[in-house]
Amino acid sequence: MNNNKIKKITIVILILVIFVMSTAYATLYRKLKIGGNAHVSADWKVEVTDIRETETLGQASSVSLPTFTASTVTFHASLVEKTDSITYTIKIKNSGIIDARLSDIVSTQSDATIIYEIGGINKDDVLLAGEEKIVTVKISLSPSTLEGEPVSNEVSIIFNFIQNI
Repeated sequence: MNNNKIKKITIVILILVIFVMSTAYATLYRKLKIGGNAHVSADWKVEVTDIRETETLGQASSVSLPTFTASTVTFHASLVEKTDSITYTIKIKNSGIIDARLSDIVSTQSDATIIYEIGGINKDDVLLAGEEKIVTVKISLSPSTLEGEPVSNEVSIIFNFIQNI
C-alpha cells in the first residue's frame, strides 16, 4: 500500500507540474501589445508678409505692382540708363514655433542686362521662431548694357527655408 500511495502522490505532483508549465507557457507566449496615443504638434509658418517699392533712381519704374506669395516675390521693373535702379523692401516672418534656415535663394531672372542685389539676408541665415527679417532687392542695369532703350523684365525670387537643425 505504501507503493500505491507513492504512485498517487507522484501522479498528482506530475499533473500539478504539467498544469503550472502549461500556464506559464501560455502566459509567456501571448503577444505583447502596447497601445496608446501621442500627438506631436509643430507649427511651420515662414512666409513673405509684405513687399514695397522703397527707392527709385533715375528713370527706373515699376511696370506693375510687386506681388508675393508665401515664399516668392515678383516684380516687373523698367530701366533706361546705367544709373537707374529700383529698390524693393521685403518682410519675411517666421510666425511658427520652429527655427528656419534659408537653404537657397532662386531667381527666375533670365535677362543678363538686368542685375539684382539682395541685402539683409544670405543663404544659411537662421530665422528664429517669431523673428522677422527686412530684405532689400535692388534692380539695376548691368554695366555692359547699352543705354537709350528701356529694358523691362519681370523677376521672381524664391526664398527656400528649411527647418534649422
